[in-house]
Amino acid sequence: MAIDPNQEFLVQPVDASWLQCNIECQEACPVGTNCRGYLNLAAEGRFEEGYILAREPNPVAAMCAYVCSAPCERACRRGDIDRPLAIRAMKRFLTEWHQASGIPDDMPNITPRDTTVAVIGAGPAGIAVARELAVAGHQVTVFDELPYGGGTMLIGVPAFRLPREAIEMDLKLVERLGVRFRYGVRVGRDVTFEELLKQYDGVAICAGAMNAVALDVPGGDLDGIQYGVDYMKKANLGEPMTVGKDVVIIGGGYTAMDCSRTSLRYGAQNVTIAYRRTRSELVVDEEELGETEREGVRMEFLVSPVEVLGDESGKVRAVKFVRNRLGEPDATGRRAPVPIEGSEFEVKADTVIPAVSQAADNTFLPVESNFEINRGRVRVDPGTYATNVRGVFACGDFVTGPTTLIEAAGHGKKCAYAIDRYLSGRREVDVDANVRIVSSWRHEMPEFYDVLPRVHVPMLSVAARMPSNDPQVNFTTPVERGYSAPQAITEGTRCLMCNYNIWFDGFRCVLCGACADVCPEGVIHMIDINQMKSEGALPELVDAYGWSEGAAMVLDEERCIRCALCVKRCPYDAITMERFELQEISSDGRLYKESYRDTQLGLMGIGNRAEAGGFVR
Repeated sequence: MAIDPNQEFLVQPVDASWLQCNIECQEACPVGTNCRGYLNLAAEGRFEEGYILAREPNPVAAMCAYVCSAPCERACRRGDIDRPLAIRAMKRFLTEWHQASGIPDDMPNITPRDTTVAVIGAGPAGIAVARELAVAGHQVTVFDELPYGGGTMLIGVPAFRLPREAIEMDLKLVERLGVRFRYGVRVGRDVTFEELLKQYDGVAICAGAMNAVALDVPGGDLDGIQYGVDYMKKANLGEPMTVGKDVVIIGGGYTAMDCSRTSLRYGAQNVTIAYRRTRSELVVDEEELGETEREGVRMEFLVSPVEVLGDESGKVRAVKFVRNRLGEPDATGRRAPVPIEGSEFEVKADTVIPAVSQAADNTFLPVESNFEINRGRVRVDPGTYATNVRGVFACGDFVTGPTTLIEAAGHGKKCAYAIDRYLSGRREVDVDANVRIVSSWRHEMPEFYDVLPRVHVPMLSVAARMPSNDPQVNFTTPVERGYSAPQAITEGTRCLMCNYNIWFDGFRCVLCGACADVCPEGVIHMIDINQMKSEGALPELVDAYGWSEGAAMVLDEERCIRCALCVKRCPYDAITMERFELQEISSDGRLYKESYRDTQLGLMGIGNRAEAGGFVR
């Protein structure tokens, strides 16, 4: 590929931070899971080791195996070639393999302490807070008004997507750490907030955001309107359900998708999801949307409700919508929908389910405590998760508003670390990066890794998903079947192993260009040294600027597939593959992030440097 001689190349120093950020799947995970590591272990058939690597950093790993929003997949660099790795489905396979194996989970050695913490809410954030504090030795009690733990996962996510056994698996592991759960207890009714402040050294509020935001259009109080969070709660708790033949869901998130698919299982014949933006702006993943449409749900994009229409008896009969066009970007950078005058139309409906947003319930908080509230949410310090009331912390959807399972768990982990510092009297904690880089002239990727297509996640046929006239049977019939062992090995083989990086030895390189010629992706280029620019002062560039015949080899790291053909082709052994490993350990002994224990690739090569050098990409 010809290079424009006037084009400039921004280069960066290769340090530990750059190398870690290059492993984009792990960086995208809110709990720092070494996704690449367990994919590679699975590819070798080392399933139990893969499970351990997936489980340890994630307090809700079993639930994530079924319904994680998988930000790691959106970040996966394989997606730039064809399709990203099915990372969530791989975690499900490893979790189910572990369960079937009967191998017990190893529990950490805990040194008990006298400090006590009350956690309000047994959802993803509460589970994360409880687990991390229990591992640190604190005595933790979790209060929840529901009959069982899981929070939003229990009452908001349908059983055909998330088996109740997965929720139980995560809860049992936390209970084995010594955490006490008190279900059916509502703070403010069965126990007062003031009593918790007196009895415990710290209080963590993880109460979620399960109050529906009202539909603010005329007719919003008609008979037949059921809000999404209440609708899913009834279905999940097995309460009586009233579902009409024609159902309209307003919203475009996971709750909207779940409500639509639940309606079909309860006998609805025509189900429509109305979303005010475009398909590309939906917050749900393409797989979830695809299964929703496959089951027969109709999607209406770029429409907004203007009125719910009723009959003489006050019962819903239709919803009036107006079509939108996209206008200027709003405060979040998304283009705001603008109504098109004269484009109104009606959609017939017996049941209308608004699933637009949710809010936190603050009514259990004592007024006299004077919590700072911002836009209906308790305000916390972003660095410590502390409220303005001493000893009280808050995290998860209760603070942020509705997010995802993995985001809430990540928030909970960080909150637990802050509570641990508070109870231990530490003001600050230093985190040191322990880096190991191993050089090798030999690197073999698995055969056909670059051409293997993404393995389709097996699903039940649409007819088999609703096999009964009993809605409860349909509601609890799993849709996704999960990978077999051969399928998991195949999918894991597609990983590009982003912890490997190419190193050019400037003292050996003679600028012959053989590496650029053999590269199948065209990511290596020889350029004039004066085309290279950096954001900061790089000694390599400062010393080289001005050379009339100076040239350099540059690598586009975003598109490199680690095939190592350049390493094999170089006639002077000027190129090596560098295996990067990292441990981030805090001064209080906590392991924040690691990629050390997945040494699954056989020969580790020769040479060993303690730190990354000053070469550039």
